[in-house]
Amino acid sequence: MKDLNAALKASATAKHKAFSEKLIPTVAPETILGVPMPALRKLAKGVDRSFLADLPHATYEENILHSLLINGLPAEEALDAIHTFLPYLDNWAVVDALDPRAFYKGDYIEDYIRLMKSPAPYGRRLGIVLALRHVKEDPERLMNAVEAAESGHYYVDMAMAWFFAEAALYEPEAVLRRLEEGTLSPSVHKKTIRKIKESRRVPPAVKARVRALQ
Repeated sequence: MKDLNAALKASATAKHKAFSEKLIPTVAPETILGVPMPALRKLAKGVDRSFLADLPHATYEENILHSLLINGLPAEEALDAIHTFLPYLDNWAVVDALDPRAFYKGDYIEDYIRLMKSPAPYGRRLGIVLALRHVKEDPERLMNAVEAAESGHYYVDMAMAWFFAEAALYEPEAVLRRLEEGTLSPSVHKKTIRKIKESRRVPPAVKARVRALQ
């Protein structure tokens, strides 16, 4: 562990620390070293899986490494590791770094939905972000689950808006219907419209209908 701490500190820069502190305001500044993601990905390749048992971690970067290690686990091991890690999720960046490769080889939609029901906001965000990445697998089912998730937390609402903007690429009418009928919370409704307008992938015709809803 001393070698890892030394490697992290050697890869850190004051500039990236300042950048990260602004980008992730929910993380205590003293726990951010300032290691860029490319360096963290490189370091993760040399970290033993036993690191996953070393919770809680002392730094933000160690939590990112934890997510990156989970990404390489078999699906069932990844699910177990995620649930062990849930109490330590305290920012959007560590959540969004979780993207297990094994989840692309099976149906884990029910697992994403269970995460969306988590009492912890970053657990809910994780379920929504995972659903976003797999929305093509079952758009309507996932849209219903995300719509039912508890909103009100800024980073959960942002994930919900991001999800519906992504879903608009595959099921635009279903997303537009929700916006037209006002079934999303006011915060998510507003953020979804903004996300769709900002997207470079949503067709112009869909954007035009969304603008009319403002």
